[in-house]
Amino acid sequence: MIDINVSLLIQLANFIVLVIILNFILFKPVRQTMREREQGISSAFGDAKIAQERMQKLLDQYNDSLAEAKQKSMATYNTIYQQGLDAQRDLISAERSKAGEALDKARAEIGSASEAARTDLKKEAERLSQEITSKLLGRAV
Repeated sequence: MIDINVSLLIQLANFIVLVIILNFILFKPVRQTMREREQGISSAFGDAKIAQERMQKLLDQYNDSLAEAKQKSMATYNTIYQQGLDAQRDLISAERSKAGEALDKARAEIGSASEAARTDLKKEAERLSQEITSKLLGRAV
């Protein structure tokens, strides 16, 4: 069995002294370090949360600016596209009218050339017919 004597009291005193010494040397510094680490981590989490909120605001601003820029660019694109279509229509109608005028001019030239050719052919036909007649008859007609 356990004898309660002086050595037990000395052992108990040694244990209490050891716990007190370890408390000052080991436990308090470790607890202090853990508290500081916890405070650092919570501070870092707070800073990260603030940075994330700021980043989200900046991202929202960026997306808003991007959407606005897209709308402006689309409006500008549509305006320029419409101007291009108008210019294309104007050029096509101008070229069509030029082509129509050139076609009319060519038809007129062809008509006058064909009329001149008819006139020449009639004269040539008359001359040839007179020549043939005079050769057949042997005299000038």
